[in-house]
Amino acid sequence: MKHFLLWLGSVALGVVLLLTVVMGVSYEFTTEGSCPASAVQFGGTELEANGWCWQVPLIGGKLDKVFASPVTLTVQKLGTLYTAHPAFTLPDWYSYGPLTITDSAGNVVYEGTAAAYDEFLFPANGEYKAELTVWRLPETMTAAQFEGGSTGALCQNLGLEKPAKPTGWYHYSFRFTLQASAEVELSAERVEQGGVVGLRICGMAGDTAPTVETDLGNVQCVRTADGWRAYIPAAYNASSGGHEVNVTVNGEVISRSIIVLPKDFGTVEVEPEPAASDAANTEFKNSVWPLYEQPAREKLWQGGFVCPAESYTTLVDYGQVKVENGQQGSRSNSTMLYTIPGEPCRAPAAGVVVLAKELALTGNTVVIDHGCGMRSYLYGLQTLSVSQGQTVEKGQAVGALGEELTMDYKLGSKSVNPWLLFQTGGGLFWKEN
Repeated sequence: MKHFLLWLGSVALGVVLLLTVVMGVSYEFTTEGSCPASAVQFGGTELEANGWCWQVPLIGGKLDKVFASPVTLTVQKLGTLYTAHPAFTLPDWYSYGPLTITDSAGNVVYEGTAAAYDEFLFPANGEYKAELTVWRLPETMTAAQFEGGSTGALCQNLGLEKPAKPTGWYHYSFRFTLQASAEVELSAERVEQGGVVGLRICGMAGDTAPTVETDLGNVQCVRTADGWRAYIPAAYNASSGGHEVNVTVNGEVISRSIIVLPKDFGTVEVEPEPAASDAANTEFKNSVWPLYEQPAREKLWQGGFVCPAESYTTLVDYGQVKVENGQQGSRSNSTMLYTIPGEPCRAPAAGVVVLAKELALTGNTVVIDHGCGMRSYLYGLQTLSVSQGQTVEKGQAVGALGEELTMDYKLGSKSVNPWLLFQTGGGLFWKEN
């Protein structure tokens, strides 16, 4: 028995010695090359790490070898960047990255993560400093759990991953000068009467909305992920020929030109309509006209619009000259459809109901704001099934149709051709994604 115990002790000692040798060999041959490459870029320039700490697993993750270098005061100088939103390129192993950006006066202009930085716009051109720490952590681990240590120290592996992988971070500190200039792009330089031209403004610093001046209508810019977007109407009665579009961005004026092409919408015979009372006209003006100048909300539609009536006959079309008793009258800014009473009246696109009430002039009326100044005006419904402030989806019933439905689609106060909207045609759908 005594000999057996001695033999067991010898075996145990041999195992301990073997493990010690294996650990020592593993420790000696594990180098900084076992750490992930930093591989972080900003504005196309590779960033230089000026501090790091990595725990590299040994012996299947039983222990870690730590490679560390303290963060220094070294600041990498990137020079001048000419894009308004220099992008980060992050390594595949990225878990999260605390990021702080300060201006030349030391004011913090951004504090968040490198991933959320995509939604950030610099407030102005100028000099900036950034501090970034890029972490690689197991999915269930937080930064507070990371042990770290001095170079060469052994730490207890938390065993949160199998197989075990290196855990740690790189720190970066860098300066740069932002000198961005806005870019203005039109969806088209020529458009027929009734059409829409898309306007895209990108490459600018700051979150002050650009202003757009043109005789084609009141144009409002709406913020998008890559800058600003606006839509310019060429109404049925817009004068043919060239029209200047002046975009003011941070005090800089950028000019573009749009050529409006004439379109023959034809004529239509109509019966004389009884004159509306002054009270009816006043009620309509007070209820509807203020909507033309309301601030533009974010874009809510996606893809083409649908006609509010599924079954219909066109009585008076957009842009047609109305002929009464052989005499030519005004041109129609709306479209009148003969519809089947009781069938649902559909929302042409997603939006917010900004008016839902009965008016003496237009009967049951629904106005839907689709964003970017685009609104649908639906007149003459039999009944209403929505209320002001309600959000609706494309195709959702907003009421029941009567015998006639008048529909008008306006950008601001200018009516545009509805059939282009139903066909997903024109600048309203340009670079939609």
